[in-house]
Amino acid sequence: MAENTEPKQILAHFTVQGKDHAGALTLDGRNTKLDIFSDDFLHLKDDEMNCVRGVSKEGVSISAINCVPLVLSGSASYHGRERRYLTLSPNYVVLGPCYLDPSEPAIASIAFTFSQANHLFYDWGTFGHIRSEQKLTFGQRRSLLHAVRNRPKHRRRGGRLDLYYRWDRGPIIEAACNLGTITVWNATRERNPSPDGLDVESRIRVTVQFSQPRILSEALRIRHLVMVLMELLAQGRQNVTDLRLQHTGLTEGTQLDFFAMSEERKHVEELMPTDALINGGLREEEFARVLVAWMNSAAERSAARRRFIDNFRRGRSFNTDRLVGAANAFDILPATDFVKQGALPPEVGSLLAGFEKEIKEKAKSSAAVNEYRERLLNNLGLVRGLNLRNKVLQRWSSVPSCITTRLPGMPEAIAHSVRARNFFVHGTPINMATEDIYSLASFFTDTLEFVFGVSELCFCGWDAERWIKESYSVSRYKWYISNFPDHMKRLEAVIAKGKLPARP
Repeated sequence: MAENTEPKQILAHFTVQGKDHAGALTLDGRNTKLDIFSDDFLHLKDDEMNCVRGVSKEGVSISAINCVPLVLSGSASYHGRERRYLTLSPNYVVLGPCYLDPSEPAIASIAFTFSQANHLFYDWGTFGHIRSEQKLTFGQRRSLLHAVRNRPKHRRRGGRLDLYYRWDRGPIIEAACNLGTITVWNATRERNPSPDGLDVESRIRVTVQFSQPRILSEALRIRHLVMVLMELLAQGRQNVTDLRLQHTGLTEGTQLDFFAMSEERKHVEELMPTDALINGGLREEEFARVLVAWMNSAAERSAARRRFIDNFRRGRSFNTDRLVGAANAFDILPATDFVKQGALPPEVGSLLAGFEKEIKEKAKSSAAVNEYRERLLNNLGLVRGLNLRNKVLQRWSSVPSCITTRLPGMPEAIAHSVRARNFFVHGTPINMATEDIYSLASFFTDTLEFVFGVSELCFCGWDAERWIKESYSVSRYKWYISNFPDHMKRLEAVIAKGKLPARP
């Protein structure tokens, strides 16, 4: 479904500081603005811009939320009369039959669609074509003839008959998790057959019915948790569109239209149904299982998943910051994901304890040492804990053998990926030239993002055995596996010409 990118202006009246003012809301993506006019000087405090309310001439309630000023106060003259105006840029706009207070827990559900939803939930059989050669029942013939009984005889006989159907089989996915019930369904818009033809359009929508009413920020956070999984399974960025809120004060079926001005609208690659890591229309039970596990584990894992997806959704656009972010995602996973390394040798443990004791004692009497106390102790603590390389390797060890056996050089690739990250973060020497680090940065980034993505899905019950056997077209993760041997040859060649010997 194509998005409407044309600017839309809504003339309305807005209540500001207890007074009614004429104004205009222009919906235009990131250029959305709210102009408010007055005979007197206008100045709004921060809390007054949290939610500016208005009503259009058609009676639509307008809630402009989290506004920031573009023009604090301006003036214009027309035929000797001076008018004041204030221009705001809202982060969110809500339109509908009632206002929305962003601090009030009044959102019962949130519904939305996204760019490739129809392909991620490939609902085969919902729409179809019945061939004219098939024999119609007597009842079908009678109904059709009755509809054209007044037509001339030569129009009632012969010809070719094509029948199309829409079969409403209920939700594609319906899964209950800790936060509520998530439903994926066909939202169909249709026009009755006429001389102009047929018009039936379907758009897969996702609805999250909350277990208890939520404030706006919580509803948007939960929507984001869902979309992180959708973008991972689709292996690329998705634009969220047509977002609607169910207000507890409205009857069921009456919703508020929601517009987020800060969300980017960028190109989205086409998704073949078989390229999805799980297709919700073809693998309903597996999709529901992973979705529930994903949402139920979000509390402790959402920070790492968000760090991952912010980079992963960039597709084939790479830079060193993305490599650093891909590695950082492992550092903010829960500590329970990792098995602590074995006890240090007694001599090393004793030495560390002595250093720590000396630092603490010196810090009491020396301001210079006290200033560096935490940094010194943290660095000593790293010796006892797991380093980044070990964390990534442990996550890789959780991936089933059906994948790991196809990537026998992965431990070495992980080691060099982490070293490249350390080079860009700490300047740690690495046994390859700087230009080679940059040339291999995309492979290092893909390596870390591959390990994170598949390990998180396996954590949630993903059927890797099923996925690895399926055909593919442009699946990013399947292409990573296919191209892995060539990338490893490039890496080995770079290491061979490096000034330092390759590390074990």
